[in-house]
Formats: sequence, structure tokens, C-alpha cells
Amino acid sequence: MLPHTLSLGPEVWRVLDKCHNTRNLSEYEGLMEVDERLVTDLIVATQAVVDAIGQLPR
Repeated sequence: MLPHTLSLGPEVWRVLDKCHNTRNLSEYEGLMEVDERLVTDLIVATQAVVDAIGQLPR
């Protein structure tokens, strides 16, 4: 429901999903690999979500 509510493109949700999966690999399988590009993309995607939430009617 959130993707439709915020009207953000699939690229935002792909980044968030990739980060979630990476976090799970780190947490459950001990695979800790920091990808600077993914961190940068996460910051951009998170800001897009924050901005979209800020535009929702109160």
C-alpha cells in the first residue's frame, strides 16, 4: 500500500528491498559487506520517502 500512497517509482522500493536483504544477510548469515553505492542510494531513497510523507495531507 505504501508505494501507491506515496506515488514513488519502483527504483525507490528496489533500493529499500536490496538494503533489507543485505541487512538480513549480515544479521542471519554474518555476511557484512558495505557497498558505498548502496549506502548512497539508500540515503537518496530514504529522502524521497521522507519528502513524499511530508506531502501527505494531515
